Amino acid sequence: MVKNSGNKSGRFKIIGLGAATLVVAALIVLVAVYLFNPGISVPKDYRTIQAAIEAAKDGDVIVVEPGVYYEQIDFMGKNITVRSTDPEDPEVVASTIIDGRKRSSVVTFRSGEGAGAVLQGFTITGGVGTKEIIVQIFEDEETTNEGYYGGGILVTENSSPTIIQNVIKGNQAELDGGGISIQDSSSPTIKNNIIENNNAFNGGGIAIWKSNPIIENNEFGNNRANYLGGAILVDFESAPLISENDIHNNSSTSGGGIAVWYAEPLITINTINQNSAIWYGGGIAVFGAAAIIDGNEISRNSATNNGGGIAVAEGANPVISNNIITRNYTEENGGGIAVVEGSEAVINDNIISDNAVLFGGGGVYVDKSSAEFNGNNITENMVQQDGGGIAVINGSAVQVNNNIIDKNIAGRAGGGIAVGEGSSATIEDTTITGNQAGTGGGLFVLKATLNLVRSLITDNVAQTGSGGGVMMVTNSSAEIRNCSFAGNIAFEFGGGIVAFEGSVGILRNNEFIGNAAQLAGALIGFGDANLDLGDPGDNTYSGNIPEDVEPVEEESTENDNN
Repeated sequence: MVKNSGNKSGRFKIIGLGAATLVVAALIVLVAVYLFNPGISVPKDYRTIQAAIEAAKDGDVIVVEPGVYYEQIDFMGKNITVRSTDPEDPEVVASTIIDGRKRSSVVTFRSGEGAGAVLQGFTITGGVGTKEIIVQIFEDEETTNEGYYGGGILVTENSSPTIIQNVIKGNQAELDGGGISIQDSSSPTIKNNIIENNNAFNGGGIAIWKSNPIIENNEFGNNRANYLGGAILVDFESAPLISENDIHNNSSTSGGGIAVWYAEPLITINTINQNSAIWYGGGIAVFGAAAIIDGNEISRNSATNNGGGIAVAEGANPVISNNIITRNYTEENGGGIAVVEGSEAVINDNIISDNAVLFGGGGVYVDKSSAEFNGNNITENMVQQDGGGIAVINGSAVQVNNNIIDKNIAGRAGGGIAVGEGSSATIEDTTITGNQAGTGGGLFVLKATLNLVRSLITDNVAQTGSGGGVMMVTNSSAEIRNCSFAGNIAFEFGGGIVAFEGSVGILRNNEFIGNAAQLAGALIGFGDANLDLGDPGDNTYSGNIPEDVEPVEEESTENDNN
């Protein structure tokens, strides 16, 4: 009996151990299924992507096998992931295609989707947008724009999906957003996409209206807008972050790379090159906007008029800082930057170099506007006419503090800076050196006001005329204090300074060293011009050619030949 009981007891123990093993094995299988199950599969589980979306619930993952899917999809307010089999593999992305067949937007988010709604690893093509009506009130005037928006992707009605690692190409929209249109308080994250060869009236690549997306680390190439924003339009009351994108070879009427219209974007750490515009801003155009443009490389862009690199217009007030703005071109008004139409720009700590223009401001052009320049290096820019470094005209006002303005060339006047026609320039603690022009190698002042303080004016050349350092003409006025004029050369008169035609200058505590001209190595005033030198001891002279004659104390309108 004892033995039999022992045997039974042994059998029960073995059976119990087997059940536990089975339970553990089942749990392992369940965990494996949970961890490695690819989710809902298309076309294995559902023939179309939209059918899979309709069957999905929040948190589901839909994995789409390579192939061409001729459909339009709507996320239907669901926070689900729809992705290709391997979004990291460019070949998989290129071969997993959603083609809208030119019937609508290819992908739509319009039901308040959040960041958990993810579109990842597809080629999105063949879209023509969705018909929308946008009502906008601007300056108490209501306008209604009805048409097709969002050729490739439409994000609207407070939706904020995540759009990553896609190729969005070959889409178009009648109105805004050939690649993507973002509207109505939406805040998507658009990251690591290639957005190319899309077309629209505005925003060839992306158009943003009253929304705040994050647009980061994308490549924009060969997109086109008929009006604003070849790559990106930042429209009315939007405040997006546009960061670390490569924006190249896009085109539009204005804003070949980016156009900003009455909005407040942060545009930072982007490479913006080889874009083109007909009117404003080959790289960036800013209209009536408080944009922050910081830390970008803006190069080799072109515009027919107004700002080969950046145009600032319609009362805009951007801050432009820490950028490299180089090798941009326009036919008229600002090879690097144009500030026009009552705008106010703050331009800080930029390198503005090697830009070119035919008429007006090789580096920067300011017209009927104001600008503040702090800590910039404005170098090796060229203009066929006036203002190799900076041109300031038509009642404009500029404050120039602690800049280096060097090696710029003007074919006619003002190699470093030209100030004209009722404008004023206050220049403090600035080095103006090695610039060249026909007249006014360093500065040219025409019917304008100059306040020049604690600055170095050195080694500038007036190649065919007068005023190696400074030339003042036609009732201009200048106050020049505590400056050093050294090594400036004029072909004709006034190696350091020359004044003509009723111009008036007050000079105090300046030094003139080694300047040269055919007549008056240091300074001279002609005709009814008047250079007030104060006490002869206020200014010092040495090594100028011809040798200077100390100013005499008698009053004369022509006594300032030194």
